[in-house]
Amino acid sequence: MNSPRRQSAWRRPGSRALIAAIGISLALPSAASAASTSGISAAGISTATTKTAATNTAAALANANAADAGTKPGSAAPGLASQAPAPGPALVPAGASGLSQSSYTVTLPTGDKVALTRDTSGGYQASALPGTTSRITFSDLGKSAAQADVSAYPDSAMGYVQAHLLDRQAFDVTWLAAHGDTGANARIPLTLHYGGTSSAAVLSAEAGKLAGAKVLHTDAGTGDVDLSVNAADAGAFWTALTGGTANVAAAAAAATAHARPAFTGGVTGAWLTDHKAAASAVPTDVPASIVTWTITKKKGEADFCAPFAYLQGIQAATSCPYYPTLVALTGAAAGQDFIPTAYTCLDTNPCTTYSLTFDAPSGVYLAEDMGAQFYSHGLQQIVDEVAPQIVVSGDTAVSTDLDAAAKYSVDAPRSAVDLTHYINTTRPGPDGVYYAIEMPDDSGQDNIWTTPTAPVTIGSFHQSTFWLRGQAPLSAAVTGPSKVTLHPYYPTYNNLNAGEPSFQRFAGTTTAQVVNVGTGTAADFAKVDVHGRLVLMRRASGSLWIDAKQLAAALQAGAAGVLIDPRDDDPATLPVVPVKPSWWWTKTAPVSIPFATITPDDAAALTALLGKGPATVSVTDHGNSPYFYNLAFNEERQIPTTLHFSVDDSRLAQRTTAFHSTKPATMEEVESIVHPDDYFQLSFPSVFAPAPSTVQQYYGPVAPDLIWMRGARLSTDNSVPLVVAHTVFDAPGKGTEDWFAAPRSVGAPSTPANVEQTGLPIGRLGNPTCAFCRLGDTFYPLTYLVDGANPALIDGPYIFPASATHFYQNGVELPAQQPNGIPVYQLSDQPATDRLTVDESNLHSDWTFTSRRPQADGLPQPFGCVGVLLGQSDPCGADPLIQLRYNAFTDASDAVTADARHRIEITPYSMVDPSKPIAVTSMKVWISVDGGGTWTERAVSCSSTGTFDIDYRVPALSKTDGAVSVKVQAADAAGNSVTQTLTDTYSLTAG
Repeated sequence: MNSPRRQSAWRRPGSRALIAAIGISLALPSAASAASTSGISAAGISTATTKTAATNTAAALANANAADAGTKPGSAAPGLASQAPAPGPALVPAGASGLSQSSYTVTLPTGDKVALTRDTSGGYQASALPGTTSRITFSDLGKSAAQADVSAYPDSAMGYVQAHLLDRQAFDVTWLAAHGDTGANARIPLTLHYGGTSSAAVLSAEAGKLAGAKVLHTDAGTGDVDLSVNAADAGAFWTALTGGTANVAAAAAAATAHARPAFTGGVTGAWLTDHKAAASAVPTDVPASIVTWTITKKKGEADFCAPFAYLQGIQAATSCPYYPTLVALTGAAAGQDFIPTAYTCLDTNPCTTYSLTFDAPSGVYLAEDMGAQFYSHGLQQIVDEVAPQIVVSGDTAVSTDLDAAAKYSVDAPRSAVDLTHYINTTRPGPDGVYYAIEMPDDSGQDNIWTTPTAPVTIGSFHQSTFWLRGQAPLSAAVTGPSKVTLHPYYPTYNNLNAGEPSFQRFAGTTTAQVVNVGTGTAADFAKVDVHGRLVLMRRASGSLWIDAKQLAAALQAGAAGVLIDPRDDDPATLPVVPVKPSWWWTKTAPVSIPFATITPDDAAALTALLGKGPATVSVTDHGNSPYFYNLAFNEERQIPTTLHFSVDDSRLAQRTTAFHSTKPATMEEVESIVHPDDYFQLSFPSVFAPAPSTVQQYYGPVAPDLIWMRGARLSTDNSVPLVVAHTVFDAPGKGTEDWFAAPRSVGAPSTPANVEQTGLPIGRLGNPTCAFCRLGDTFYPLTYLVDGANPALIDGPYIFPASATHFYQNGVELPAQQPNGIPVYQLSDQPATDRLTVDESNLHSDWTFTSRRPQADGLPQPFGCVGVLLGQSDPCGADPLIQLRYNAFTDASDAVTADARHRIEITPYSMVDPSKPIAVTSMKVWISVDGGGTWTERAVSCSSTGTFDIDYRVPALSKTDGAVSVKVQAADAAGNSVTQTLTDTYSLTAG
């Protein structure tokens, strides 16, 4: 299966998902379960947040204050410099519920690493880090009001889990993170069980042989040995424990010999110490029934199935299971899932029908195996095997006919190919138990199939797919002696992800003779001259990747590029399209030679052609796509027999999207679509583009009830928070969007009205925290970064260092108090003249206003108050500070031209309703082009919408400091006022 190197998702608290992918996002729970799933968030925070969550949040904010005081804040969140278009205020991201740090690195027992990174909604995105040995599956299941745990299963360990040698909770990422087993110096607590009878000394000695293991306790009576495994040595430990069969290729070889997985040294079981899954949570007096799920595929190519083959000796089959599970929606087992007790092939050579049996008590169930596969023309086909409603009241049989499966396909107006896509199935039960599973494909190559179903009558059932389509990155063809179209694939459609080892693309068009070099050994290259030519190369037998040494040999021999033949000499090793480079899993350096994978049929045809004489191939890289289709389709209650979708411009919202940056950078955008019936939303990397740049994006089909949750960052470093926008594309037509546009100021984001009108629970999205608000008599100086070009962006919440803020009441400065490690101000319960100043870096702001104790909660939707985190229960309200939003209409480089006339638009607003301008009685604006040395007042005109337009002229570049500064004074009829200065806030160019 082609697995994304990193995949992310947002999860509604308490949901369950099995994602054959690399990532989910979760509002990680505290040690105590929240009493409610309703949520607000600066921080993905439940309104019924526990004391533990509040304490952890306070700790995160205390880290920011430690940084201000010059002390080391541990793993405090990074500053803003990596996001701001120009040097900005030294804001620090505020904390999040459950876990306090901005990011965690959790090492699994296999040595694979998972990153947990906080986003601006306060949730944590989980993603597999480079160097994973295989695809990682994330899973989560629970009830709506229950704490849910998230696990990350590497494929290399799945055989051991299925054989009940390795406890499923050994990959509980949330437990490991909460337990403190994170970072480079983490130690993983593991218990090994040894079969037979041995003394404590013998057991300790045997366990001590395992790399990286420190023996803590040995119980000869039970045969259990408690270990502490150094995270840095976990990979070596896993290899030693498995006898070297931890990697996917070796596991497949073991399967070929029909060998059951086994640990070395007599180990017959392993689990996280003090965190072992119970054998069954079903009461012992509840009778179990046998559920038999029979899956048939009479048509299809013979396929080798691993890792399940060695459990029942299935060698070849026309379809292969991935991770079948039976999920209880009602009954005594509600909220639990069951793995098969047996796999049975009902015929042979090849196996066209197999059955899976489960032991389960009475209730309503879903049977699901998303990620099952079959092959067509040597290419992998992913199929969602699903039986959405199984009523068990005794022994029960259900069947699935994969020959009746329908394939998803999509048409759009402009020439486009699939760049990435995912399928999501959600099954809520009638009593709050729900289950979801999502499968992505980052290459666009995997075809997605699913089996038609009857409508459910108990609970609901929903299936959705997302498609990112764009210009093909690459094309190729044999140009002589005959013309044959080839189908090349890069490892992923982009190589812009600077946060991970990447790959070399072809440059323009390369036309050259092709030379077959086999697997690219030294002996292979010694036989031929490849200088200036393309080489056709196979991966080494049994390997799932192209090794760096193979590509390095081609580069050293002077090859112009590599076309990878995905076939293998060993028929037990399936073709892999596209083939990935080994440095995505190993520590070897990337090799700077362009390469791409062609399909098995293409490889066979090209090999045959080369057997007759020379052949020439032309390969063309088409660059980064100038347009992208973002398409979401939904099915309700059942899966129909036809799954072909077609859209035209009358059903699409077009946006000219500018990604601003003052210097060359990489922009990564992720997306998640929230549907009324979704309980889980996968968020995945979608658009990658250089920044600064402008692309055309199409969203649809337009719908009034779909919220598109989009996040973007100017660096693909996971430690940089995502800037998020919630958008409803409810009408076709054209528009513009700007991301990261200067000038940026502090204030509150504005949620579009149509997002609220969907009626969807916005808490799923991570509600923003009120900016500069008062809870009882406590004033919280939290804020966001906002700009006028796209006021709906949610970038924050942030806090200033305590030294940068000052609060005065009736002219007397109040001390900043930090009862929970958060700088706050305790105000008088009597009306007073209040003044807040912020003076940090290129931002100076001075507000005067009248703060009053709120008599009732009065925050606009969807905002919440951060004081709730700290256990306060007083009413929370928005103080009437005049905030300013700026739009300077800069280009994508955040610049305007010198020696020219320009315009800046300023919108005054308040936290009372950030979506609307407020009326002010005065507005004065000054412009400086010498860093604030001299100021020129400009005329101000008020538009009918309540915004203010300012025209100004910039002199020749030589007469400036290369940037524009803006100073504003504004006041309203109630006596509230603001003076704000943004120094060198956007650039000047010669033009």
